[in-house]
Amino acid sequence: MSTSTFRRFFGLLGWFLLVPSTLTALGAAWILASGMNMLGDTHNVKGRVVGHEEIMTGPPHRRGLAKKSIVEFVASDGRTFSFTGSVARQQQAIHKLGETVAVRYSAKSPSQAEISSSTTVKIVVGAVMLLSSAIGMVFGGLLLRLRPRATA
Repeated sequence: MSTSTFRRFFGLLGWFLLVPSTLTALGAAWILASGMNMLGDTHNVKGRVVGHEEIMTGPPHRRGLAKKSIVEFVASDGRTFSFTGSVARQQQAIHKLGETVAVRYSAKSPSQAEISSSTTVKIVVGAVMLLSSAIGMVFGGLLLRLRPRATA
């Protein structure tokens, strides 16, 4: 194989790293922005755990039972909403029945509320995604620089 073939391969590999990494970085930025209350008018209130939803997790050969908390809260306009938390935990829910939790919701869509402690998970996941996509973009850019140059 010639040097030119290797350089073409590196250029192609660079694009395969650069494009998905850039899209992942955009998604990670959105996750971080939503986790850090940067997307519009967000309210914080207290809610109460009124139940648990049981779900099956894992692949068919290793199924397990997990529980999510169902939370009820009163929005600033006086309406009552309930939602199911996004974080599931094996065997028992993170929050006990009747426990008071901090709830975060958008003024435009109170039905899309979430337990505030789950935003920590969003921030960590977003930061890890952003870091890994930045590394992918750097390597993709370096590989693109190795591709053959057009001759004049």
